[in-house]
Amino acid sequence: MGIFKNGPHFDGKGLAASVALVKAGATVVGSPPLRSPGLSGYPACDAQVQSLAKTLWGQTGESATITTRRYGLGQVIFGGELDKQINDLYPEYELTAAILKQMQVHADFEADQAVRYTHRSSAGWDIYFVANKTADPEKTKAVFRSAKGAPELWDAITGEMRKLPQFKVEGSQTNITLQFEPYQSYFIVFHTGRVAKPIANKDNFPVFNKIETLSGPWQISFDQKRGGPAKTTFNELSDWTKSPVEGIKYYSGIAVYKKEFNLQANVSIAHGKIYLDLGDIKNLARVKLNGKDLGVIWTAPWHVDISSAIKQGNNQLDIEVANLWVNRLIGDEKLPDDGIKDDKWPDWLIKGLPRPSGRITFSTFHPYNQNSPLFKSGLLGPVTLQQSSF
Repeated sequence: MGIFKNGPHFDGKGLAASVALVKAGATVVGSPPLRSPGLSGYPACDAQVQSLAKTLWGQTGESATITTRRYGLGQVIFGGELDKQINDLYPEYELTAAILKQMQVHADFEADQAVRYTHRSSAGWDIYFVANKTADPEKTKAVFRSAKGAPELWDAITGEMRKLPQFKVEGSQTNITLQFEPYQSYFIVFHTGRVAKPIANKDNFPVFNKIETLSGPWQISFDQKRGGPAKTTFNELSDWTKSPVEGIKYYSGIAVYKKEFNLQANVSIAHGKIYLDLGDIKNLARVKLNGKDLGVIWTAPWHVDISSAIKQGNNQLDIEVANLWVNRLIGDEKLPDDGIKDDKWPDWLIKGLPRPSGRITFSTFHPYNQNSPLFKSGLLGPVTLQQSSF
């Protein structure tokens, strides 16, 4: 079964194929064609088109009202306001959706929030990629046109694959309540090998409870080769661009945040995984706890599972934070330009000498000036310990 738009020009072969498709069960939307678009066999080609159109549509002219005509197992829909809602190629979306609904064909995917999707399927499975289009957390009621089995969530960021215990199957559709962090995405997978039966008293998504906030001073080291101080202390987390120290304000590169903290004695991973949540960060970070590398965080949710590394008592936390290189480009515009002049490389570069200007970046194009707005940078927090409900 298919739906597509016909037009006023259609050759005999194409129209004959349309007749066969409709007879087999297809739905054609559009007015009957008037003539062939080519001159091959003219004028007999036009007569052939009109004859086939009359067979399928029952007439060769337009209809003043929306008309549905059955032919074989299929139908043609044409006339009235319908013709005005068809552009050069396809029917308008609302029109197509209304016709499909009338034919009892459900939408492939629906959500009550701004979620985009794409869908691949085979005889044994359906895979939907779903993504939050907004910078805000979203909770949405999603409807999937699949009932092939119990749904699973596959997270490409963490590699996690888990069942979604709360869902409702209605005919050919499955209803699931989904949660998203800002711009978060994942896969929803239906597989015929999974029995489609909801599990009582279990949630689709964990609840995170804050254990404590890691407040107070942070020891931070910047790369001196990139203009930052070797060591400094932030009494509280803040944006690098707000610093009075130009080596921090215009810094671009990696800085390492260090902090020691004690895990409360009444906190145990037996009650749920423990996460380190970084709050707001610009732009990505690598987390190490007690010497164990726990990976890179580069997108929401800005947290990492630290259950395998955390211990009772004292813990040593290292967070490597990298920002964009825009701020250093802007800062360098305050210094003399010792770059390319008259399409020639500068002598200091050719001879391997120190730069006379003190600039750190080198580019053949200057998209910013010294008054360009700086980009937020660094670990902005708040940094918290959180425990998951599962």
